[in-house]
Amino acid sequence: MKKKYLAFLIAGCMTLGVPGTVFGAEAESAPAEAQTAETAADSAASEDGLGTDIYGFKVDYNGNLISLPMSYSDFTAMGWTLSKNDSEDTMIPTGSYGMLTFNQGETSVYADVINFGINEMPAKDCLVAGLSIDMTWGDTDPSATPVRLPGGITMGVSNVEDIKAAYGEPSDTYDSDLYTKLTYEKDSYQRVELSVYKEEGTLLQVDIRNFQEPDNFDRGSVSAEVPDIVANYKAPTALGGDYMEPAVEFMGDLYSLPAPVSAFTANGWEMKDVAADAYLEGGGLEFIEMMKENQTVRFSIYNLTENATAIENGFVTELSFGNYDPEILGLHLSEGVTLGADKAELIAKATERGYLYEDEDNYLTIYPDKDSKLEHRVEFWFNEDESTTKVASITVRHEELPEQ
Repeated sequence: MKKKYLAFLIAGCMTLGVPGTVFGAEAESAPAEAQTAETAADSAASEDGLGTDIYGFKVDYNGNLISLPMSYSDFTAMGWTLSKNDSEDTMIPTGSYGMLTFNQGETSVYADVINFGINEMPAKDCLVAGLSIDMTWGDTDPSATPVRLPGGITMGVSNVEDIKAAYGEPSDTYDSDLYTKLTYEKDSYQRVELSVYKEEGTLLQVDIRNFQEPDNFDRGSVSAEVPDIVANYKAPTALGGDYMEPAVEFMGDLYSLPAPVSAFTANGWEMKDVAADAYLEGGGLEFIEMMKENQTVRFSIYNLTENATAIENGFVTELSFGNYDPEILGLHLSEGVTLGADKAELIAKATERGYLYEDEDNYLTIYPDKDSKLEHRVEFWFNEDESTTKVASITVRHEELPEQ
């Protein structure tokens, strides 16, 4: 049942200074000397931990070896201090990342801080997994703050030919008037971008991202407690007077969407093929089947909390019913709206109440306003082979809990 996903937020970058003058490596040398120098550089890189593989996602910054991803605490132990405008207690949702600003001396940097766990966590408990070093600003001499990559590549020194000699042909090349960017990509969210600026002729910008969960990573534990939003859920005692209300009747029982899975199991539904220890990550989604009175229905289950929880604490946000389904399922909206409802009457009531609607391709979609279309809507389908005015199926969706 466990499903891993990432809902990425924003990309990070690092900012360093650019020197007034950048000197390239000497262009002339005997072939034998060049080969000897290259071998020596590779040997030195291997000995100091950088190695020669660009997909090691490593960089030596001023004598400190950064290997991504790495813990927040290990990163700050290298002398990076968090900007006063940020907080190490910034909460990062599971499967997401944020950008924080760090300083070291006169240098300000930005790092992608990612949460691979199953619970929301503060930044200080997450991993640094993305880094960008930019030497195109300011007055800093790169030789004063050496930045080295695997295979003997050095910022402010190496050029396009050096990079290709070290890593081979890139996965992609982008050429502009200002720079040539070489991208080496291993997989989604695992890539290194190297930008060589034409005026200086050297590597002045490096972007590294390795959003790969480390082996044997501790993703956290699932709390046995029932979330308050589940404990506080109350089923309606009757349908309301507006078909856009979250109160619905499904298979003879009343629910207020979103409704917890536990409300369905309390009415006799049984989860199928769901392990006893199955859980939802914080903010996660799972698809499960439940059965009642020989009827099996597939449900989308959402965790509306920030932390991992048992499947029964997830919420059903959407229900559907059509004239092709067994009658026993039966879905009724407030005002008693169900299959066979008249299209003109539905539109008239929506207009009277100030709702918005879309009528196209045999679908009538009604929602409160343009900002809530995705979260709160009812969709009616009309089977043109039978009737273009009588509802043939209903899908109702309510994602947000009412204010307590």
